Amino acid sequence: MQTERSFPVWLPTAEQGARPVPCGRWFDAVGAGGVEGARAIARLGERTGPVIHLPAEHAMFWLVPVGAADGWRLPGVAVLGAGERLTVPPPSRTEGPCARWLIPPRLSCLTDPAALHGVLNVVTAAGRRTPDAYRTVECHIGAHRSCTKAVAPPPPVGIPVIYLACDCWCHQRAGEPSCGTVVP
Repeated sequence: MQTERSFPVWLPTAEQGARPVPCGRWFDAVGAGGVEGARAIARLGERTGPVIHLPAEHAMFWLVPVGAADGWRLPGVAVLGAGERLTVPPPSRTEGPCARWLIPPRLSCLTDPAALHGVLNVVTAAGRRTPDAYRTVECHIGAHRSCTKAVAPPPPVGIPVIYLACDCWCHQRAGEPSCGTVVP
């Protein structure tokens, strides 16, 4: 089992909590919306590195080597480099409504940029792009009453499934803090 001491120095500890980390020094970040991000994770499979999920932004971020994503022009994909910051959670935070790891860090925190670019190019291709925000069927057709956050059903045994939180206004509880934002 890995301890927090084996992680890079820029990863915050559990005591520090999530904090903004400058891009362009140790890594650059590549982000995609919920649907495209989930599709990219599925296509990358074992080739994906750790993924930061920012629920408030409906975005997932991969970390790539500094400068590796310079010049990427993909619809719905954000590249954060020098002068920008990304909220990074501690390695142990994998649940909750704020910045968390969808795929926790391992020995390497970086994703192969060529593999990531190829997959994002496929999932964001013109004409096949889907909305960034996920909505339940009930929310799309307005067939629900005011509700609290939806609960995902258990995944089928042996099949990896990624559930995204519904983005409908009714799933945002009054007074719930906005957290996990990208800091300019």
